[in-house]
Amino acid sequence: MKKQNFKKIQNKNHPVYYQFIDNGSEETVVFLHGLFSTSSIFRHCLKAIKKNIILIELRGIVYSKCKSPYLNNYVEDIRLILEKEKITKKVILVGYSLGCSIANEFAEHHSEMADKIIMLAPVNKTFRQIGKRNLIKTLITGLGKSFFRKWKEYLRLERRQPFYKLFSLFNFKLLKDIYREMIFTQKCKIVILNGKLDTFFNYQDSNLKLPNIVHEQIENLDHFLFIRTQRAKTIAEQLKIHLTTV
Repeated sequence: MKKQNFKKIQNKNHPVYYQFIDNGSEETVVFLHGLFSTSSIFRHCLKAIKKNIILIELRGIVYSKCKSPYLNNYVEDIRLILEKEKITKKVILVGYSLGCSIANEFAEHHSEMADKIIMLAPVNKTFRQIGKRNLIKTLITGLGKSFFRKWKEYLRLERRQPFYKLFSLFNFKLLKDIYREMIFTQKCKIVILNGKLDTFFNYQDSNLKLPNIVHEQIENLDHFLFIRTQRAKTIAEQLKIHLTTV
């Protein structure tokens, strides 16, 4: 696949970068990465997708800069990008971790555009079900496995203040947004994919009796499902299945 250059939109004087891959389809897949990662985690999935693709670099994480990376700002970023690309319908949102919460929020406010959400390792429905000990353990593990693995990329982008950038990621209002009680939207179909021992999304959540939610557990996958190549390939196969059954 030909390498795509970054485009950008301006939201409240902050640039938000994204890539648009035009495959000549009437449908568009929007990929939303997690808190300690970039859109590059989806690279294993792109060749199998024949629909148009948008890869967004979420504000306040690596490429897209801002002081307030809150859910409502992320939703507006997606809307502005779709508006710029003249996309008004048949949007499929694929979110990982934080990206799941953003996708859910977008579909709630812009249901006329969203046809389906595919959630990869979403957060728990409620903060209390995680527990403080599991939350701290998960954040530390996430930093170790994901954030420092991309340290060179952060240093290259933040040559003057790399350590300031590191600590600026701990935005407690954003964490509160993510871990608040999340009511799944009923305005479009939702497919939830996670491992049997996932740290965040648990068994009780999977028993939600909502007609628009499909939940599948995938063997040997956990919340950090993109770290290993084999796990990424498994996710790519799952996405291929669910993206062809809208």
